[in-house]
Amino acid sequence: MQRSSQRFLVSALGFTALGLVAAAALSESVENLVRRYPYDPACVWGRLANGKGTIVRCLTEQEAAGLAPVANALPVAPVATPAPVASPALAPSAAPAATTAVAPEAPAKPGRYDVTVGPVTADHGELPVGKLGQPKDRYLKCLDDNGGLRGDSGEVHVRFLVRSKGVAEGVSVQKRVNVSAEAARCVSEVVDRRHVGTPDEPLVGATVLVKFTTRP
Repeated sequence: MQRSSQRFLVSALGFTALGLVAAAALSESVENLVRRYPYDPACVWGRLANGKGTIVRCLTEQEAAGLAPVANALPVAPVATPAPVASPALAPSAAPAATTAVAPEAPAKPGRYDVTVGPVTADHGELPVGKLGQPKDRYLKCLDDNGGLRGDSGEVHVRFLVRSKGVAEGVSVQKRVNVSAEAARCVSEVVDRRHVGTPDEPLVGATVLVKFTTRP
């Protein structure tokens, strides 16, 4: 019985020693393969795995070529370089920044205005002011609602056509002084379709002056 136990102990020790030798040999063979093959000897263009440690298949040359630009295009986080901190005693005095002076636009003057309509200058013959001078409140409203005057006085020259019916039509702003474009356009709309008078010819072009002044 004692001799059987001794034999079993010797056998167990022998198997243990063989296992250690085999493990060492396996470890050495893996290291030798890594040093001997810095590339994949089975899959030249790389392998495709399933994310669980299992190799599915080898990549083809076309697949590897398609993956290379993607890998190269991956963004690399830049390394932040700390900015040098200047000593307060050595820091140069800051020079005042040069500024370019821009003349501001003259603000519109608030308050009430006076308006005069006329004269009417016709290309041929003469034309009276007619009913163009009646809606003075509308001319003033155009000015008040669209910025007022940019000075003590302002003008709007409205161009129009007159046919045999004696009505202003086809109006447009020919010139404006110290008033906004919106105010000038509004003044021209007041002139539109108002009676002027019968022209000397079947169709005559004319211009009416609408002048604004600031009340003292």
